[in-house]
Amino acid sequence: MLSGELTSREFTFRIHQRYGHELPLTERLAALDDEYDILEYGDRTVDQVDAEVTAEAHRLAAHPTVAAEPTDLPS
Repeated sequence: MLSGELTSREFTFRIHQRYGHELPLTERLAALDDEYDILEYGDRTVDQVDAEVTAEAHRLAAHPTVAAEPTDLPS
């Protein structure tokens, strides 16, 4: 999404479909996907939700990665 390959809406939809609301790291993106679905009933605009998705994507991109396996094992 940050490189322009997906729209904000497509990005949140894919995250939501794959992980639902169960993964704490991406739960906010799933909630934002829900926001897109109810825009016509609320007071937010597409641009506002897009901006929040972009901010969340930047936050996740800056999040340090955690190795699946420990790399510094005691001797």
